[in-house]
Amino acid sequence: MVALRRRTERCKPLRLACWNLDGVRGKKLEMEHFLSQHGVEICLLSETFLNSWQAFRLDNYVWFRTDRPTTGGGTDILVRRGIFQQSVPILGLTHLEATAIQVTLAGKPVLILAAYLPPSRSLIG
Repeated sequence: MVALRRRTERCKPLRLACWNLDGVRGKKLEMEHFLSQHGVEICLLSETFLNSWQAFRLDNYVWFRTDRPTTGGGTDILVRRGIFQQSVPILGLTHLEATAIQVTLAGKPVLILAAYLPPSRSLIG
């Protein structure tokens, strides 16, 4: 369900997580607990099942999201406040769902992408 990776550079360690939520509703406390317990700075999310009119926020995190035009799915990236970040547009996707940001780590730009291929779609054909 979740994978963690620790950065091994000389600067402060960065903790990343990747989580297929299968719907974000009702999971706020679980998410807050996990992110806090593991010190996650950036979390890549898939299958949030949020619609464009639904708000969802977590304290101390900036939330970037790409909702699926129909119900279900969606990709999101949570970035702990204090990390310089900006949204990056992704154009031309027809099968993948994706959200991208650029963060500055050790003074250098790094592109981070949360991508999801729904099981009903194929990258081939």
